[in-house]
Amino acid sequence: MPGLFEGFVGKHKRGVTLAVLVLLSLFSLLVSNRTLIIQPKEVGLSIMSFFQKGFSGVFRWIGETAGSIRLLQQAREELAAVNLKVQALDQTNRDIIQLRRENQLLREQIDLIHSLPADRISAEVIAKDHDNLFSTITVNKGSRHGVRRDMPVVAYQGDLEGLVGKVVAVSAGSAQILPLYDPQCQVSARLERSRYEGLINGQGQDRQNILMRYVKKIAVDSIEYGDLVVTAGLGGLYPKGINVGRIRDILARGYETSLLLEIEPIIDFSRLEYVYILQLEPEVVEAQ
Repeated sequence: MPGLFEGFVGKHKRGVTLAVLVLLSLFSLLVSNRTLIIQPKEVGLSIMSFFQKGFSGVFRWIGETAGSIRLLQQAREELAAVNLKVQALDQTNRDIIQLRRENQLLREQIDLIHSLPADRISAEVIAKDHDNLFSTITVNKGSRHGVRRDMPVVAYQGDLEGLVGKVVAVSAGSAQILPLYDPQCQVSARLERSRYEGLINGQGQDRQNILMRYVKKIAVDSIEYGDLVVTAGLGGLYPKGINVGRIRDILARGYETSLLLEIEPIIDFSRLEYVYILQLEPEVVEAQ
């Protein structure tokens, strides 16, 4: 085959040359008409333009990224400022709710004071001390308000009046109360329904039940769970008939001659905020 091609070209050399020239001329005309004539200068400019566009895009991306970071930081700062305002608003709302509750409570106390006898001194609990030899409750009324030692103290929770304890120390503007749940606070008491008597004292904790001792054993058939216990009025310190608590357990040991009753106080001392100090006649207090 190569021999035949070479022989053909050799015999028709002029024709082949003419055909090649014609094809080159047609190709040149075609390229020229489509403006695809390549010039070195234009090629260099095109390459430079490509790199310029690349660098420009990179720098623009860096600038946009830095701007986005600044905007993000600004947004975070604005969000933090908004969160602080929201927290302040929440605190204000909580303060308003607390003030409304205190206002409502004060109104209830004022209404209650107006409905009570005039021989009662209203006082607010300002401190509770569990570290002394005996637990004490401090109130904001003292000797200049008419408070004296050994005055009995009551409180109201719901619609019930309950015994709190007695005053054991007094200063000009405050007083300390020995609460019912303290072991050293002893109160003569009576079962309201069956009328059996006993002696009450606490176990040292405001959330523990108190104990009623020395109740006659024959009373066991007359006592029911939930029976109300009131002050007996013996000894002249605590007035007769103040609610103390309700029976929650009855212990009748075979070797003892009396019953031991576990009593839940009427007053929930963990919620105690206001108390009323009963003003006794001077000669009665001095006798104690």
